[in-house]
Amino acid sequence: MDIGPGPRVFVGVDRSIPGLAALRFAVAEARRRGTDLHAVRVASVLTLTETKEIDAAFDEALGGFPADVTVHRELLVGAVADTLARRARNPEDVLIVGTDGAGRWHGLWSRSISRECLRKAHCPVLIVPGPQMAIEVRRRRWLPHHRELLSGLDFDAPIAQS
Repeated sequence: MDIGPGPRVFVGVDRSIPGLAALRFAVAEARRRGTDLHAVRVASVLTLTETKEIDAAFDEALGGFPADVTVHRELLVGAVADTLARRARNPEDVLIVGTDGAGRWHGLWSRSISRECLRKAHCPVLIVPGPQMAIEVRRRRWLPHHRELLSGLDFDAPIAQS
């Protein structure tokens, strides 16, 4: 009986702050499991620079490729969530993606790749949030442009506990 290739660790690679956090987590998970890491970059059109994007992500997140984990760089074409979910197709696999922590309101208006992966994957999906500082910076950039929508709200007031 063929049981497949065994457990594998996949990570969606981009150079966003949450993406780099997911990459660091994926390397640690591959070490913990004692397995190879599949670094997957998905694009709508493949270019010669896509491989360089994977290399640059490892440089930014870890200072280079880890010496103790075998990394397979993979370039795929398609919709990001669909392609990642199809690639990590075995129940023993784990798919690791980052999220920007934009929250529920953002999810109502735009597609979240991490949520789509969670919905479509046939394996466990680990969603790694970006550092709190990155979430705060994003919120502070958004608030001044939308202050008129939020007028009258006191952001410093304590949240009621139920």
